[in-house]
Amino acid sequence: MSTNENQGFVTVPAGQLYFERAGHGPALVLIHSAFLDRREWDSQFSTYAAHHTVVRYDVRGHGRSTGDRTHSSDAEDLAAVLDHLNLPNCAVLGNSDGARIACEFAAGLPDRVTGLILVGGAPHDLDPTKEEQNRFLDTLPGRETRLLELTRGGQKEAALDLILQIWAPQVTGAQRNWLRGIASENYDRFVVFLGLSQPEGRRPEIPVASTLRSSDVRLLSIAGAHDNPALNMMMGRFAQSVRHSHHVELPDGDHTPSVSAAAEFDRVVLDFLARIQAGTPWPPKVV
Repeated sequence: MSTNENQGFVTVPAGQLYFERAGHGPALVLIHSAFLDRREWDSQFSTYAAHHTVVRYDVRGHGRSTGDRTHSSDAEDLAAVLDHLNLPNCAVLGNSDGARIACEFAAGLPDRVTGLILVGGAPHDLDPTKEEQNRFLDTLPGRETRLLELTRGGQKEAALDLILQIWAPQVTGAQRNWLRGIASENYDRFVVFLGLSQPEGRRPEIPVASTLRSSDVRLLSIAGAHDNPALNMMMGRFAQSVRHSHHVELPDGDHTPSVSAAAEFDRVVLDFLARIQAGTPWPPKVV
């Protein structure tokens, strides 16, 4: 049951999802990374609301949302939030695992997606090439293994330090403390996420990556130059395979470019949203 029309809870099978809404205009939903919650978008939530109806929510188990994820569908959860708010369609922006959710929603319900923005993430069924796989191995000097050791050993503070070193190396001191606080509150959920070999819950019955390749979805792909090079390679390759797409790499960005490279991130995102709202052809022509 919703507290009011701009914040509250949506009841879903075996749980409740907390949402917040602000602004007026074309709808945009923001989906956070696996180690954070809706507060990842604090800056964008208020800024984008000047020209858009902006919705952010906590994925199951994060922030104020509850619910067992064993048999749930992240795409269906997102649809439930939009239905509750009487939003027939929207642009969808997801970071990291949030990008995976955005892809599943767009592949399954393309008529509800006016634009798709992937940030530091791609479809879960996009397999790496041999070159990308080797690059992953070359650029992961034991950090993920060390992170698993720390979480399994109950060393929360050291694990939080490493989480930020891996995924937010470009943020400032104040930003780091802010992200650390959010990550700390969602730490138990993230420990579960780290131990998974594949996304939780029910997977889509359709192949997500190939469905998006053959769709008319308008895609903006955003990578941070300080994110994992192999992930950036995969994102660029996927964007090239989608008909109406454009890939951007932000020089000062990391895995959370909405924080580490906020000004350029916002410029790129708002330009995309303005173009799709105006019906301007996408991708933009390179002069």
